[in-house]
Amino acid sequence: MRTTTTKDLRVTKTLEAIDSSFRSLMLEVGYERITVKALCDRARINKKTFYRYYDTLDDLLAELMATYAAAWRKRTTHLHEPEDLEEVTREFFRFGSEQDELYDAITCDPAYDVIQRRLQDDASGERVESAPAGLTIDQWHVYYSWQTAGTLAMYRAWVADGKRLPVEEVSDMAVTLLCKGVEGLLGS
Repeated sequence: MRTTTTKDLRVTKTLEAIDSSFRSLMLEVGYERITVKALCDRARINKKTFYRYYDTLDDLLAELMATYAAAWRKRTTHLHEPEDLEEVTREFFRFGSEQDELYDAITCDPAYDVIQRRLQDDASGERVESAPAGLTIDQWHVYYSWQTAGTLAMYRAWVADGKRLPVEEVSDMAVTLLCKGVEGLLGS
C-alpha cells in the first residue's frame, strides 16, 4: 500500500503515472501478466521509485480496489438489505454507469472474477456478516449470494450489449426481477 502522501508535485506526478500505467496495463494484458518492470517502463520510472511507494503490485491493486469500494460504500452506507433492495440495485447500475472502463473490465470479464469477488467483499463489508430481521444467517447468505449474482449477471449483460439501454431502464428491469424474488422469499 502507498506509504507516503505529500503535496510535492513530483511525487504527485509519479503516483499519477504509476496509476495510469497500471490501469492501462490491466486493460491491455490483465493483472496476472503485469510485471513491475513493464509498469515502470510504461510510467517512465525506475523500479526503486515504484518500491518507494508500493511493496508489490498486489498493494497497487488493493489501493485501486479500495478506491472503488470506498466510493460504493459512501453512496450506499445509509442503505440496508433486503428492505432497501430497490435502491441498492438502482445505485449499483448508476454507480457502474459512472465508472471507468477498468471498473467494467473488473466487474464483467471472467478473467477478473477473483479480483471482482475481492472488490465485492470489500465493498459489502460487514453487511454479509449479520442477518437482517426475519432471516437466519444461513438464509441471509443464500439470499445475498442470489441477489449479488443476479444483479451482477444483469449488469454484465448490459455492459456486453454496449449499455444501449438507458441506465434507469435497465435498473428498473433489475429492480422488478429482484424485488419479485424477494417478495416471494419473504412473503411480502
